[in-house]
Amino acid sequence: MSSLNKRHPGFFPSDLQLCQRVFDQICCERKLDRMSLKPDVQQLAATVFWLFENGCSNESELLECFRRLRH
Repeated sequence: MSSLNKRHPGFFPSDLQLCQRVFDQICCERKLDRMSLKPDVQQLAATVFWLFENGCSNESELLECFRRLRH
């Protein structure tokens, strides 16, 4: 279960690490510079967080949801 809930919103370090791993993997697959400030890379990061906040709470599920959303 995600650390996010209505009474105590926020991310635990493990949540951030999970989102970072997924973001890094997607950037690698798409040959994007993960440190880029380009809007498409920033939107990718925002999408990963959005999916996590909306229930995709493990790495494989998060990757699968992202890929379905983007195809």
